Amino acid sequence: MTEQTIRVHDRTFRPYIHKHEIDELVGAIAGRINSAYAGKELTVLVILKGAMIFASDLVRRLRIPCVIEVLRASSYGPAMRSSGTLNVESVLPEIENRHVLIVEDIIDSGTTIVELIKHISGLNPASVTIAALLSKPDSHKEKLVIDYVGREIAPDFVVGYGMDYAGYGRELDAIWVVSEDYSSDDPRT
Repeated sequence: MTEQTIRVHDRTFRPYIHKHEIDELVGAIAGRINSAYAGKELTVLVILKGAMIFASDLVRRLRIPCVIEVLRASSYGPAMRSSGTLNVESVLPEIENRHVLIVEDIIDSGTTIVELIKHISGLNPASVTIAALLSKPDSHKEKLVIDYVGREIAPDFVVGYGMDYAGYGRELDAIWVVSEDYSSDDPRT
């Protein structure tokens, strides 16, 4: 039997994490956040565009009061690897003395999240924690602690469930991994 594949833009991807597995990961993360923040109010800072689907599923499972804010920040350009440069396109909300949960789809190099934490910490929040559906520890260029992570994965390129390749594939309800070598034609490697 041939493994199912899909085309996203100009690349071929194969199944990686199925929809029901994602649902279980999101539920486990939400349960841990609910326990950690019981009796507290939370400011959920969603990193657009990638984390929007994960964040909307996650916050619907939270049983604590929360304010949802969005921020456009990334370290990806048109290639399949982090560019290493942080781009922030939004103004941070008022977070002084508030518990802040940064919601990210995937932590790859760690550049985006480390720079955001530095900036947010300077605004005197009560606390700053990170929730990420996926993390690629072998790709981390920065030392960081991810408080709530769904799954650690290999440093392969993935798409779906909010994550894209050149703007395509966010709408997929599962996560797919590139099934071909992409490093040789990536100008950022």
